[in-house]
Amino acid sequence: MDMKDYIKEDNLRMNRIKDIIDLIMSMQALRYGVSLAEIQEKYEVSRRTATRMKDIVLELCPQAVELQTNSRVKRWGFKGKAVNLYNYTPDDIVDIENIKELCKINNLEIKTDVLDKLINSIKSSSNTNLSAYDNDIEALLECEGFAARQGSNYKIDGELLSKIRVALKSMKKVRFDYNSADYEIDKKTGFRRIKGLKPTKTVIVEPLGIIYNERHYLVAKDRDKIKNYMIHKISNFEILEEYVSPDNAFDLKKYTQESFGVFHDELVKVKLKFNKEVAEDVLNYNFHPTQKITQQKNGSIIVEFTSSGTKSILFNLFKWGSNVEIISPKKLKDRYRNYLNEVLNNLK
Repeated sequence: MDMKDYIKEDNLRMNRIKDIIDLIMSMQALRYGVSLAEIQEKYEVSRRTATRMKDIVLELCPQAVELQTNSRVKRWGFKGKAVNLYNYTPDDIVDIENIKELCKINNLEIKTDVLDKLINSIKSSSNTNLSAYDNDIEALLECEGFAARQGSNYKIDGELLSKIRVALKSMKKVRFDYNSADYEIDKKTGFRRIKGLKPTKTVIVEPLGIIYNERHYLVAKDRDKIKNYMIHKISNFEILEEYVSPDNAFDLKKYTQESFGVFHDELVKVKLKFNKEVAEDVLNYNFHPTQKITQQKNGSIIVEFTSSGTKSILFNLFKWGSNVEIISPKKLKDRYRNYLNEVLNNLK
């Protein structure tokens, strides 16, 4: 065996050790542990290797046991005292600091306190020299940053968010005052236009979830209709002593994936064509969870997806300039043409 083979074999052993450590951490972190199929998928190994990995963990850690569940699939996890095998590095702390900055950029500054607690917890459990640790962190932070972002800057009230979460967990109805805009439909573009503010109204709804975006929304059921309420326009929030039955037909993830942004209207099948000059950007762009991207022989890109939120779709297309063409539906193309004409009229 030559030196390259030795190095290759050592790397394989080291990767397998890392996988075992990662498996121990996963089995501790997951409430219902892991199955052999999940081990196979995560570590891209055969069932036989997955079984060996599981057996090694059971042998090394007495706390690791087969869990009793209602499922026919066997699962293994931890009971008792946790095992800490992970040594956090300055890079990990910097990643958390960057997540903090992303929270601030996306109007989620309320979440930074939790991340600060996490950072302090990691530092306090570290066996390293904290002075050198902090120096490395400071040096890395000076070399990383985020571009300035344009957009809404609405903040979430921490007390209000806590109350909403309590209502969601306790499955109770809520009552609050809501200050919403009054809209009219523009006959040319088909878009809604704000013409003023409606009088503040008091609503009683069943809370279903929270959507984070440039503006943050409480998703709730008003009688039989699902509505989005901008959290910064909610006041006098109160949790009622009236329980609601779980809505098994509602799936927040599916609900958000049906829209382009947070706007919900008629679902449409969208087909777009992008010039080859922007092919690389398009191939690495997330338009929608249902997107299908196909590159043509001439280098152009076809993007297809099904979504509601026509207004948000058109706003997104505007930044692609002349590099995008709406193939279908015709209604979307007509609305985009009217929208562009309106923009041009403002330049006269």
